Amino acid sequence: MPIAPGNYPIIEPNTPLGRALVEFFDVLVPVYGSGEKGVFQAIVFGGCAVHIHTQARGSADIDAEVASHGLAKKSDIIALLGEDAYVFTDDAGVVQILELDISFNTTLAPLHEDYEDRVIRLMIQSHAPNVEVYVASALDVAISKLGRFGERDQNDIQTLLQLPYVDIEEFERLAREAISYYVGDETRILGNLKMMLDEYHHSEG
Repeated sequence: MPIAPGNYPIIEPNTPLGRALVEFFDVLVPVYGSGEKGVFQAIVFGGCAVHIHTQARGSADIDAEVASHGLAKKSDIIALLGEDAYVFTDDAGVVQILELDISFNTTLAPLHEDYEDRVIRLMIQSHAPNVEVYVASALDVAISKLGRFGERDQNDIQTLLQLPYVDIEEFERLAREAISYYVGDETRILGNLKMMLDEYHHSEG
C-alpha cells in the first residue's frame, strides 16, 4: 500500500452478502469521499473475498487490510467501520451481522509480494474516488489460506482453483514464491500446498 493508480478490473456484487459488503464500506464516504483527509484503501481477503469470487459461501467477519494515505489515522477508520454492526439478510433468509475483524493481519499467512498488482476493484455505491475498496485475487486468497488450513480453508482453496480463469501452474508458482519468504513453518506450508495440488489434480483426473 498505497495501491498505485491503474485500470483494475471492477466487480459489482449481486448477492446479499456482496451488496452488504459494498454498503459496509460506504459508511466511509461521508468522511473520506471528499479527499480532504486523504485516500482510504482496503483490500478484502478471507471468506468475504471467497464469496465475491465464487458465491460459494459467505462470512460475517470481514478480513481486510486497511490503510489511510493522508490525514486520517488507521485507528480512526477502524473505529468508524466498527461503530455500528451492519445487519443484512443472506440468501437463506437468515439475518447476519457483518463486522470487521480487527485482529486480521496479512503477515499471519503466506502472501505473495505482488498481490496488490492483482487486486479487483469493488464497485461502491457512491463511486467516490477517494474511497477505494479492493478484493484480493482468487490466486492470492487461495495462497493466504495455506496458512491456517482448516477444513473450510481447504474447501475454499479447491473452490477457488476450480474457477475457469485460475491457472493451476501460476497458483503453484506464486505459492512457492510466497512460501519461500514466509516467516513461519515453511515445511508445513509446503505440505499443505502439495496436498491441495494433489487433490486438484485428482479431481481433474
